[in-house]
Amino acid sequence: MSKKDKKIEVQVLDAKVEVNGQLVAGYHLVIGKKIAGQLVELDKQFAVIKQGAVDSIYKTFDQGIEHIIEAYNLNH
Repeated sequence: MSKKDKKIEVQVLDAKVEVNGQLVAGYHLVIGKKIAGQLVELDKQFAVIKQGAVDSIYKTFDQGIEHIIEAYNLNH
């Protein structure tokens, strides 16, 4: 029995992200129709934002995106 391949759309969209009560220019990572995570650039590093606070910091944009996707896959 073979599985059908599901096509999943992943988008990185410019957005305003709330960090510690302030709106900052950042990104939403959208998988399908759900926002999987938020990312902002702070001091030449990239911070993953959860519930309005910095969750983790990465040196590159790609590392931040990878972390969000990994966390999303583990929870779904």
